[in-house]
Formats: sequence, C-alpha cells, structure tokens
Amino acid sequence: MNSTHATPSTAHHAPSPRLMRLGLVASFLLMLIAFGVFALSLRAVESGSDDGTLIEIGARGCQPSRVEVPAGERTFTIVNRSDRAIEWEVIDGVMVLAERENIAPGMRQPLRVDLAPGDYAMTCGLLSNPHGELHVTPNGNAAPARALAAHDFVGARAELRVYTTLQMRKLERASAALAQAINAGDLTAARTAYLQARRIDQRLAMPIGLFGDLDQRLNAPADYYAGREKDPDFGGFPRLAQGLFSAGSTAGLAPVAKQLMADLDVLSRRLAQASVPPAQLANGSARALQTWHDRATDGEMTPLALNDLAGITEGSAKIVTLIDPLLARQAPALQRQLDQALSALQQSLAEAAQPGADGTTSTAESAAPDALQALLDAGAVPAATAQRLLANSEALAKALAAVNHALALSG
Repeated sequence: MNSTHATPSTAHHAPSPRLMRLGLVASFLLMLIAFGVFALSLRAVESGSDDGTLIEIGARGCQPSRVEVPAGERTFTIVNRSDRAIEWEVIDGVMVLAERENIAPGMRQPLRVDLAPGDYAMTCGLLSNPHGELHVTPNGNAAPARALAAHDFVGARAELRVYTTLQMRKLERASAALAQAINAGDLTAARTAYLQARRIDQRLAMPIGLFGDLDQRLNAPADYYAGREKDPDFGGFPRLAQGLFSAGSTAGLAPVAKQLMADLDVLSRRLAQASVPPAQLANGSARALQTWHDRATDGEMTPLALNDLAGITEGSAKIVTLIDPLLARQAPALQRQLDQALSALQQSLAEAAQPGADGTTSTAESAAPDALQALLDAGAVPAATAQRLLANSEALAKALAAVNHALALSG
C-alpha cells in the first residue's frame, strides 16, 4: 500500500530563501561573464586592429569596397558575413597575386600579402558580385636589398615553361578524350577520362591560378555561384564531376565539355605568352595546396579529392625541384624542411592510393583505367589516412609559403 505522506527520512525540503537568493546572484554573474566574453569576441571581429585591414564580405560584395594601404607586407583579415563559403582574391589585371578560399560563414581568415604600389582588384564572394578596389601607395621606408637577381631565376623559369607546355598538351589530349566519351554517352570511359584530365589540370594549379577568370571557369565550385549547381555559368571540371559522379550521367554535359576545350585553348595561348613571376612559383603552389586542404577539411575525403591532391602534389614537386638550388644557397634549413614536407606528403599519398593492375601504385603519367576505377570503388578515404593527408598537405603549404621571405621575393 502506497502512503500519500512522506516519511521524515524521504521528505524533500524546499530550499531556503537565502539559498535561492545566492543561486540567482550566481546565475546573474555567470550571465554577465558570458555576455562579456561574447562582447569581446565581437569587438575582436569588428576592430581588425590586431589583424591588419578588416574586410567584411556579405551577400552583395565587400565592405569597404575600396581599400588603401601602403606598399609592403600587409595583413588582411577577411570576415564572411554571408550564408555560404566564399573566397577573396587580390588581382592584378587577370593575374591572381594572393587569395584565401573556402572561408566559412561567420568565420574570419587572415591573409598576408606583399604588395607593390599600384591599383588592384579584390574579388568579393560570389563570382557575380562586383569587384572591390585596392589602392597601394608608395611606402617611405627603404626597401630591403634583393638577395637574388632576376637572372638567378632564368633557368628555373625556362624549365617551368617547358614543363607547363608539355603538361598543357597532355591536358588538351585528355580533355578531348573526355569530350569524346561524353558525346558517345559512355559513362565509364568519361569517368576515367575525367580523372586523368583533372589530375593534369591540378598539376598545373599554380600557373592556372594566376589567371583568375580562367581559373574560375575551369575550377570554381558550385558554392561560388549565386544559383549553385543550377547556375547557368556553373561549368568546368566541377560541373562535369557533378554530372558524371553525383548524377551518374553524361546527359547535358556535351556543351560543358565543349566550353572546357575552348577555355583550355585560351589558357594554352596565355601560358605561351606569359612569364610566371618568381614570387609566384612557391607562393602559387602554397595557395593551391592550402585551398585543397581547406575544402577537404569540411567533410569526408572522397576519391575525387584524393585525385586532386595527387595532381597538386605532382605540380608542387616540380616547383620544389626548381627552387631547391636557390634555397640551398640562401636558406638551407628551409630547403630541408621543404624537402621533408614534400616527401611526407608523397608517402601519405602512396599509402592512400589504390594499387594498379601490376600491384604497384599507379603513376601520374599513366594511371591504368582499372586503377582509376579501383580508386572510385574504394569510396571515402579512411579517417586516419585523411588526417595524415590533411596534416602533410598543410605542412607543405606552409613550407612553400615561407620561401618568398627566405629569398626576399615580392610581387
């Protein structure tokens, strides 16, 4: 039988008025502390005083839309006030000098840039947003003496031109095979051709990244367009990947492949006429690696992301071989760090890659169709392997980003 009266041993006593007052005071103090921390965090975001020039990017563009800074090394802190991941770039004509991609909504990212006097453009989030203006005034401080002269880079730049020309020819052939497979409606062949062409495209990420307009048409993800996947301007490799791998169809991709070929033709002519500035050799490679790292950090690492990283690493390895002799003279410690970082990333990629038909890891130049299919069949990269790839890619990006300072390069 259950009693309706509590015994003295089990009765619950109501808290005393004094304890209730103390509890209310404690809760109020905790609320004040939390509010103070929140206010300080807001102030840190708004001020930008400790992080250089603050630029906020909203749905319609940059605020401020015109920025003036003195020449030299400057830090820009980019705050994303929009509802999607965005990028911010400094552009000289069509050439990208510096960029920070994949800035998540509500987040801030610093970017340090070495700028010469002049007028530049800033990209401001969505590709359809108007560009901002960046005016760089002469700095009264005397510039440091250059440790290396232009002729020190003649050999490296000449070798890079040959490498870029050969890779560009391979990219055009691989893209033609991709277009042919799409026109034939052969999904399996189109997927294989895509992986081959995309890997070469990413091998050339540094020189392609110098041309902002072409880089956007070839490689901009759907999030950078107002209509995302349905945006009429969404194209290039990301659009082809969305159709071939996400939708599992070649339907509607023939015009995209045709435009890709046209854009590659323009790229080939530009690369034949352009000369990569020495300061962009390592810096451009660092940006490509960091961009891949930031995008891959957001979710599971897919076979397509692994294929991209393989290409970027191969292109970065070429740049390392070009600048190693210069670092050996100017900064041997950084040279060792750079070589070790590259070796670690290559080793991680070898462990993550699927073996080819003969049991060996497929090479960059001739990945067999069955090896590429095995890459797709493997699915997402295991978490532990993905973490190693993320750590090693960021380590190589940071080592490459330190080269310009070691060689006293800018621009």
